[in-house]
This record gives sequence, structure tokens and C-alpha cells, in this order.
Amino acid sequence: MRGFLQAYKSVLNAIGAAEKVLGVTLIAFITIAITIQVFTRYVMNQPLVWVEEAATYSFIWGAFIGASIGLKQDRHIKIATFVGFLSPRSQALMRCLGHALTLWLMFWLMQKSLIVMGVEGRSKTIALPIEISRDWFYSKALFASAASMAFTGVYLMLLDLSRAFGLVSMGAAGPAQRDQHL
Repeated sequence: MRGFLQAYKSVLNAIGAAEKVLGVTLIAFITIAITIQVFTRYVMNQPLVWVEEAATYSFIWGAFIGASIGLKQDRHIKIATFVGFLSPRSQALMRCLGHALTLWLMFWLMQKSLIVMGVEGRSKTIALPIEISRDWFYSKALFASAASMAFTGVYLMLLDLSRAFGLVSMGAAGPAQRDQHL
């Protein structure tokens, strides 16, 4: 099981690295585009009509990518007061329950986003220089993020199940610390 989890973690790390690059690129694009927009609007009195729409879509993708990165790095808000009083095995099982709920939500979101893609796919961008189906900026962003978080959730659940049943040694509470012992 240890070898499988290590291989799974390697794939997650590669996905996480790609998400970070994409996230930084989107933030840089937003910053540069808005700066150019301010210059062209107030200095040249010739605003670029596509910048606000492009920045909005970049922000949406950035938010969804950030949520996925947050799960991979164990940065989401959680309340662990009750769980901290349990035995290490019970803590791992409680985390599995949390991962199972996260997985259910991600699969539900993926299903709903597929339905919405059909509706959004009928409309196009308004101001961008090229016509792009709007589902690329809303439901496909949600689907991609939910799929990445579901893939991460499966790993976290397998890791905690392995800990709970003694297949790998018990580690600290967070995924970053737990992975050190693989």
C-alpha cells in the first residue's frame, strides 16, 4: 500500500505544481491586464473593452484552482476540537468521514456542472477579441476544480484508512505531516 500511496502522491504533486503555475499565471495576467486597462482608460482615453471580461474569467478560474491547491496543502478551514481528543486511529477514521463528505460534494458538483455546461455552452463571450463558449469560464472551471479535489480526497481517504488499519505508520494530523512517514 505504501508504494501505491507514494505513486499517487507523486501524481498529486505534479497536478499541484501545474495548478500553481496556472494560478500564478492567472494572477499575473489579471494584474498586467488591469494595469494596462487603467493606463488606456485614464491616460489615453481609449479603454480596452475586453480586459474586464478576461480579468473576471481569470479570477473565476484562479479561485477554483486556489480551492484545489488549498485542499492539497491542507489549508482549508476546519474545526478539530472534538477530533483532537480521540485516539490516533479514531482521528484517522474521523478524517476519512470528512474526506468522504468532501468526495460526495465534489462528485455532486461535477454532476451538476455537466448539466450546466449544456446551458452555458449556448452563449458566447461578449467583449473578448475571440468568441469562446461561456461554459469554459464557469461550469468547466468548477468541474476541473471539483475533479482535482475529488482526486485529492481519494488520496487523503486512502492515506487515513491506511493509518487507521496499521498499513502505514501513524503520523501527525495534517496531510503534509502525514506524508512524511510514507
